[in-house]
Amino acid sequence: MAWHDLGDLGDATVAARHVAGVSILAVCENGRWWAIEDLCSHAGCAFSDDGEIDGIVAICNCHGSEFDVRTGEPLVMPANEPLRTFPVRVEGGVVQVQV
Repeated sequence: MAWHDLGDLGDATVAARHVAGVSILAVCENGRWWAIEDLCSHAGCAFSDDGEIDGIVAICNCHGSEFDVRTGEPLVMPANEPLRTFPVRVEGGVVQVQV
């Protein structure tokens, strides 16, 4: 696995990027970044297209599933499979994800 730049995201709290063949959704909560695969495990809808972020919760508007972005674990059904998560770091102001 390698580190990939998401860029200098400034004051952004959410960023969607395609990195190393994977759609990534990065979320910042209280200055800490988390990254999940940008696809609901229930129906494959992209959170960046059909969802919203409420703090550390990614909500899929296709069927209402909710996930903890820190762990990828589902919080609200119908999803019952966790999301893929990725390590995140900030180097020189640039957010990086390990894929």
